[in-house]
Amino acid sequence: MEINENIQIERNLKAIELEKAGEIEKAIALYEENITEGFKGNHPYDRLATIYKNQIDLENEIRVLEKAIIVYEEITMEDRLEGLPKLFRFKNRLEKALPSLPNKRIAN
Repeated sequence: MEINENIQIERNLKAIELEKAGEIEKAIALYEENITEGFKGNHPYDRLATIYKNQIDLENEIRVLEKAIIVYEEITMEDRLEGLPKLFRFKNRLEKALPSLPNKRIAN
């Protein structure tokens, strides 16, 4: 499946508008589409992790952070060193979220 980055960017922009309008569930759906496709930018991962954290939905917050880590590990392996600080940031966020989860699981 070929991924159109312009469509992904448009989804992010629309999701931002939806968030501002208070339509969080619609914004979540657009961000989720982008992370399902492995979007190579931090915005949908940051926003979803924050939204889920605010909703006290630790399972989804952790799932999104784990997905972000996978994507940013790939980015850094492609010698895109600008991804390294974001990778560390996502890993730190995950480390903070895991102790809050009952029956903690071990992240890679």
